[in-house]
Amino acid sequence: MYIKIQISDATYASLLNGTSRIQGSIGLVNPTEGNFNEHRRWKPKPGTHYMKLPHGKVSVNDDRVRMNLCISRDEMVDASRAILDESTDAIGFVEIMTDDNLMEELV
Repeated sequence: MYIKIQISDATYASLLNGTSRIQGSIGLVNPTEGNFNEHRRWKPKPGTHYMKLPHGKVSVNDDRVRMNLCISRDEMVDASRAILDESTDAIGFVEIMTDDNLMEELV
């Protein structure tokens, strides 16, 4: 099966540069023609520090502190206990990363 794909000029230039893979999706216009839509990749801000948690992660940079948890209901875990425990771990990480004197020593 052959499909004719239309891509944007920026995507085509990236293909020619060959710097990295291009990921996206193809929206078919009809059974033999489609449009390629490149997925935008999120790039972390320089100076962002991460800590992996059992059910998520914590990130700290100059602008914000973010914590993300995702606990499946199928897990044999008490969700409220997991949130409390992982939040406690995240508190220590955030305190270390936001202490200006300690950050200068780490860099």
